[in-house]
Amino acid sequence: MLMVLPIAACTTVPPSAPGVEATPGAVRPEPALMAMPQPTIEPWVFGGAQGSIVRLPGLSIHVVVRDRWLADTLPRFAWQAMQHYRTALGALPEPRRPIDTYIFGKRSQWEQYTREALRDSAELYLGMGRGGYTIEGRAVLYDIGPVDTLFIVAHEGWHQYTQSTFVEPLPPWMEEGLATFMEGHRMRNERTTIEFLPWRNLERFSELRSVVREGRMVSLGQLVSGTPQSFLGDGRDSLLSYYAQVWALMHFLNEGEGGRYRAAFRQLVDDAANGRMADRMGLVRRSRLMPGRLVLNQYFKVDERELDRQYQAFVKQIVASGAGDAIWAGENPIEFAARKAAAKSASPPKP
Repeated sequence: MLMVLPIAACTTVPPSAPGVEATPGAVRPEPALMAMPQPTIEPWVFGGAQGSIVRLPGLSIHVVVRDRWLADTLPRFAWQAMQHYRTALGALPEPRRPIDTYIFGKRSQWEQYTREALRDSAELYLGMGRGGYTIEGRAVLYDIGPVDTLFIVAHEGWHQYTQSTFVEPLPPWMEEGLATFMEGHRMRNERTTIEFLPWRNLERFSELRSVVREGRMVSLGQLVSGTPQSFLGDGRDSLLSYYAQVWALMHFLNEGEGGRYRAAFRQLVDDAANGRMADRMGLVRRSRLMPGRLVLNQYFKVDERELDRQYQAFVKQIVASGAGDAIWAGENPIEFAARKAAAKSASPPKP
């Protein structure tokens, strides 16, 4: 899957939700996070540059970057990101095959590897802007600075995970939306501790705020019917707008309307991972990629116009004045604002 980036707490699942009946075992307990085992490291040379291959259970990370902190952090970050993918929305399966990641220190190295690996298909990817790509579970990226590179690793790691694990592919709006959802994180304790927080994504939030301010929001129907490629055809700004809006849509389905759609949202992810999506939708034939609008309507069973109204209202709330403080803290801006208002009203008046 092609991805171009700018740059750049799990809750209890209700027993049922619109469109999805609760069934025994439908919502499994979330697995405990696994401690990172000791990796094995072996030398790797590419294009004359010295690097290393770091191997962990189910993961191999080929690294040839000049930033020592980034080189040391990447394996731990990729490992913890994989744990995050499997637990952030309920218990999801382990990858069905090993996942490979290549991270180069220079774009020229990335281009060389791409030409060697993809041959006749390479030109499609070499024309990309800053970013990386993932094909059949293998991510090929290059260093664009420590902060932005980690965001790309988190985003592309989700594509690696679904391509290596899910029996049925998610529709593009959800696949890309969840990749942006999984990007959010922060480094703590002198950049030694990684904390994944889906709300903490200043890049997507900033773009979403601009989209709302400039009147560039598209309808829910347009959003779930489109693809990154279709929005890219309208220009870079439209593509960034698409990613910001599907990022917000994931948060809406997970937390909006008091959590009304959370169970259906998580059931959809679980069904795709385990190959039950087409069956639950009552489809006799399974296409490789189900229409995004059909999936939305079948799982959430709410009039699209009403769902659109709720989503648009949710977006306006999360970009309201003061919401940036909540995003910086990695919290839901609506709940953050409500808590601040409650604390203010409870405070005794100043004399």
